[in-house]
Amino acid sequence: MKITDQVAAFAQPIVEENGCTLWDVEYVREGSERFLRLYIDKDGGVDIDDCERIHRAVDPILDERDPIPESYHFEVCSAG
Repeated sequence: MKITDQVAAFAQPIVEENGCTLWDVEYVREGSERFLRLYIDKDGGVDIDDCERIHRAVDPILDERDPIPESYHFEVCSAG
């Protein structure tokens, strides 16, 4: 299973519990850095508090499940 599919599977319920929709999961390399990004959306738009709350909820699960062997930056972003 792809990394993005694994992350989406455990992140989606958390995102929905926080009143948002998981729009996309992206794992990319930019230069020498790797980024894991969750894109979220909700009616009325996403704000920084939504991103921070979901980041704090998903981050410990990423540490526990460890789906990515190399080092990376984790970001939660608005889909729009």
